Amino acid sequence: MKQKANGRKVIPLYPLPDTRSANHGDEAPKKKVAAYCRVSSESEEQLHSVKAQIDYYQEYISSNEDYEYVGIYADEGISGTGTLRREAFNRLMADCRARLVDIVITKSVSRFGRNTVDTLKNVRELKALGVDVFFEKENIHTMNSEGEVLLTLISAVAQNESLSLSENVKWGIRRKYENGSVKSVPCGKFLGYDKIDGELIINEEQAAVVRRIYYEFLAGNSFSQIAAHLTEDGILSEQGNAVWNLSSVRQILTNEKFKGDTLFQKTYNTDHLTKKRADNKGELPQYYIEDSHPAIIDKDTWECVRLELERQEQYCRAHRISKYHNHNKENPLSARITCSVCGSTYMLLKSKKAGEEDQRYWRCSSFRGKRETEIAGRTFTPPPRALWSKDTDSRAAHYRAKHRKLPAERQMFCTDIQIPAGAPEKAFVKAWNLLVSHRLRYASSFSRIATTSPNLLVRYRANEMLRVLSEVSRIETFDYELSLKILDHIEVTPDGKLAVTFLAGTKITC
Repeated sequence: MKQKANGRKVIPLYPLPDTRSANHGDEAPKKKVAAYCRVSSESEEQLHSVKAQIDYYQEYISSNEDYEYVGIYADEGISGTGTLRREAFNRLMADCRARLVDIVITKSVSRFGRNTVDTLKNVRELKALGVDVFFEKENIHTMNSEGEVLLTLISAVAQNESLSLSENVKWGIRRKYENGSVKSVPCGKFLGYDKIDGELIINEEQAAVVRRIYYEFLAGNSFSQIAAHLTEDGILSEQGNAVWNLSSVRQILTNEKFKGDTLFQKTYNTDHLTKKRADNKGELPQYYIEDSHPAIIDKDTWECVRLELERQEQYCRAHRISKYHNHNKENPLSARITCSVCGSTYMLLKSKKAGEEDQRYWRCSSFRGKRETEIAGRTFTPPPRALWSKDTDSRAAHYRAKHRKLPAERQMFCTDIQIPAGAPEKAFVKAWNLLVSHRLRYASSFSRIATTSPNLLVRYRANEMLRVLSEVSRIETFDYELSLKILDHIEVTPDGKLAVTFLAGTKITC
């Protein structure tokens, strides 16, 4: 009954019952046997190890006449602390459920899994299916009565070893962080760089995309606008996707690696079994290394982007809005017109008054929820309501007009100010043309700001105003692209005037 392989006597790993029928002497069906192998990394040594396991079990099962060879299920470079990413293991479980396997052979409990809960759960499921798991190193058969007790003890030891190994690996990585080891810089799929022999090397084709994103942002474009531009131009993201999303753009604009620095341990594993990562908000020390690798973006430009993001957040808080970039070509000044009294932004509304249905106007958004603010020292008399009646009798209309009650004078609120649609755009055109008309005087002012301001972003904006002022002449109509580059906001004063403030800080009241 026993065969020899390479001169060795093959002994079944599983004690088989008598294969002959008591009545007819017929042999029972062969046991369908599979083997499971796993290594946790893709190093050359471990890949050689898994290949050796595969060869061994393939020969072992095939050479036994009482076994029917089903196959070898092998996971390479996969952790054993979970089953989600272990494709071969999941296929094995599926085949066992389909009654394609009777016996599973594996080298040891730690190869089968390092998570005690998962290991016992899977073993119990296989046992219920009538599938025996044989752990060769520990000499445990799960179908035996004492098998689960031994398995529980050994699995707990394997899980504890996994935790100890995880902590040792973390300790080693953190020591590299402390020493500023460039080769420990995490990158993954990282737009703009290739990692060669542990060194980050600039990928010039991708670096051009990164520089474009920084330039477009400082030119006034939002995350979503930049993402749309990149998608339209057929540029692939760092993940190889044809469609960009705003989170990818945000990540690129806020990642210090693009200026050549590295902040280590931004995130960490909360559990060595689940591998769930969380943002490091002080739970673990962080390490910042300057000039750890070649920079794609110079430090001044990167800092300007950081300051601009901070300015936009402050603008949103000051004017009670949740999103800075609410504007587009159809609504170019949305969230850019502000109330000098209460700080809220203005809304573009459509009149509901009889005879004025097509008229549009801007009004302080604090009228919603009746959050309006009094304007000190000013009173206001609301205009009388328009007369309207289905009755065409002129005498009746005259009577109503004569006897209606007119609104009384009252305290003036910021919401009483209404700006005709189109007026803010005209104010911007007028303010820009004033700058052009007095180019030399304003250029001198911008030059002084560019050299003396303590704020790096303000200096950058002043230089941009100098550049734009030298390139763009007078305009006749509102220019949306120009407004993105130079306009901060338009403020409505208590007397209804419009003050245009440019990003360099210059204000012109129209």
